[in-house]
Amino acid sequence: MNVIALIMAAGTGDRFGTGAPKQLAPLCGRAMIAWSADVLAESPRIAGLMIITPPAVDFSLRDALSSGAAMKVRAVATGGATRQESVFNGLHNLPDDATHVLIHDAARPCLSPALRDRVLDALEAHDAVVPAVPVTDTLIRDVEARVDAILDRVHISGVQTPQGFRTDLIVRAHRTARERGFQSSDDGSLVLALAEKVATVAGERTNIKVTYREDLSIAESILKNGVIE
Repeated sequence: MNVIALIMAAGTGDRFGTGAPKQLAPLCGRAMIAWSADVLAESPRIAGLMIITPPAVDFSLRDALSSGAAMKVRAVATGGATRQESVFNGLHNLPDDATHVLIHDAARPCLSPALRDRVLDALEAHDAVVPAVPVTDTLIRDVEARVDAILDRVHISGVQTPQGFRTDLIVRAHRTARERGFQSSDDGSLVLALAEKVATVAGERTNIKVTYREDLSIAESILKNGVIE
C-alpha cells in the first residue's frame, strides 16, 4: 500500500467561538493540528500527508507542524464550503501513486498510534475501514423540544476518524455523491451509498472531537495524563 493521510483542517470552527482557526488553537503548548499530524507522520506505513486548509484564509497550517511532520507534507489543498467538498478537493489533489488514503479530522488531536495502526492493519484486508465506539447514553429522537422516540442503542456506535479507504473507491464514492446530490459529513456513508462494504475497528473514547471551547480542557487532560499509548 502507498498511503497518504488527508488532515481535514478546512473548517471555520464557528461553534468553537473565537473567530480564529480552531486548528491553530493552543493545546498543551502546541497548535491543535500538530498533535495528530505527528502521530500520522511517525508511521513508516504512511508515505505522506496532505493538509486541507480553509478557503480564502491567509495562514499556513504547515508552519504549525513539527519539523518531522512538515517534512512529510506532500501537498496542501484548499477546502470547500462543506466538509464533503473539502475531502473531494483533497482527493483530486492526491499524488498519482496513492493507492490508499486515511482521512482524519484535525479537530481530533488525541489520536493514538494504536488506533492509527488498527485502521492501517484493517486496510490490508478491507477497502473501507472506520473506527467505531459503542454509545453508552440512552438515545432519543428530539422533535420540537419533545421526546418523539427512544432509540435502541444495541447496534449503535459513534464513528470517528481516521477512516481508511482504497483511493479509487473513495474517489468514486465522492464523485457519485456529487452527481446524486447526496450530502454527508461522514466519508464511510458515501461508500455505503454505493452498496460497498465498510469494515469497523475499535475506536477510542479518548479520541474526542474538539467542537466547543470547553472540549479543549478535556483534550488537554487526555494529553497531559498520558492516556494515549
